[in-house]
Amino acid sequence: MKRTLGIIFKVFLIILVGMWIALIITEYTRYQNNEPMLLVLNEETLTYPDGHVYIYWGLGYKSITYERTSLYGKEFGHIFISVREASEG
Repeated sequence: MKRTLGIIFKVFLIILVGMWIALIITEYTRYQNNEPMLLVLNEETLTYPDGHVYIYWGLGYKSITYERTSLYGKEFGHIFISVREASEG
């Protein structure tokens, strides 16, 4: 009985990790095509004198969109990437 439960748990874990990887690949593909994220757990907007920065949090990843006059672009990466600051000068 314990062996069967162990096998079921391992299969469930492998399926769960596979689904998470598929979600990250899907989100990155949508990011590359300038489409909105499917799964957004949290949104954050930072306001600066020259524009805004939009941060979208997913399951272990985040997308950052810069819409400032001094800094424009977007990033996709792990949850620990930080918001870039515009270089002065």
